[in-house]
Amino acid sequence: MPNLTFYPRHIESRITEAMSDTPVVLLAGPRQSGKTTLVCQLSDSVGRYLTLDDELTLMSAKEDPVGMIHNLDCAVIEEVQRAPSLLLAIKKSVDED
Repeated sequence: MPNLTFYPRHIESRITEAMSDTPVVLLAGPRQSGKTTLVCQLSDSVGRYLTLDDELTLMSAKEDPVGMIHNLDCAVIEEVQRAPSLLLAIKKSVDED
């Protein structure tokens, strides 16, 4: 098993603050920069982890975005840009709360 080194991220405190009082937090950055690792480290319980790299998950997001997010309380959604309609469903869900 390789010895992994985790570097401190300057944005960590801002993400923690945003996650405490904001219903949706978007973390964007370059590939392989540690976004997923950081979010998982910050959250005791991330809830569900979904990736739209998975064909079935992507198909679900495209065909029924409202149904997909209907019961999500806390989730990490990777590659959300692959299903723009999912962003609209998330916005609608937050606006209705």
